[in-house]
Amino acid sequence: MKRRLITAVSMVAILVIMAASLAGCGAPVKEQGSSSDQTSSTASSAESQGNSSQAQMQEATLYIGTKDSFQEFSFKYEEELKPEMLIQGIAELTGWDLSLADEVTIGKGGMTVSFAKTSALFVGPPENQKETFFMYDAQTLSQTILDSIKKTLQENFVDTEAGGDPDSLDIYYSMEGDQPLTLENINVTIPMDVPYTEFPNS
Repeated sequence: MKRRLITAVSMVAILVIMAASLAGCGAPVKEQGSSSDQTSSTASSAESQGNSSQAQMQEATLYIGTKDSFQEFSFKYEEELKPEMLIQGIAELTGWDLSLADEVTIGKGGMTVSFAKTSALFVGPPENQKETFFMYDAQTLSQTILDSIKKTLQENFVDTEAGGDPDSLDIYYSMEGDQPLTLENINVTIPMDVPYTEFPNS
């Protein structure tokens, strides 16, 4: 009788130990699943943020050339489009220094772009020019800069889809010190109180 009782107690003890072991083994599996779900949730959140960022990316067009002969280049941006962003885009694309003396002034009469004396209009192109935008003389460079900025600002800030005319946006040029744009190296002065239409003697 005692032997059977001991055996029964032993069996119960073994069952209790096995049950505890099984319960212990199951716990990490549950935690691992929870961690996986959290990782999946984090990845989904990051992907969602990435899609949101891509959705905010917009595209404008840069125009490089003179008069009616322009090449078009895509310009991508995320924030609100400003004239300075487009001018900087032209500078980065071509390699020309287009430093401004001040922010572009926007008013009912149009836009006024004031160049710093460090810009390529006064100091010329960089020593190592990009082949695509190589300029052989100061006059061609100056005309290309002024025509390109004018065209780029007009095309991007006038709603042509709504029937707007790009030429209706007047572009004025000046230089630092609130002075007319004077290019002494080629004996050209651009009046600051008259909208820029075309480069003199072009």
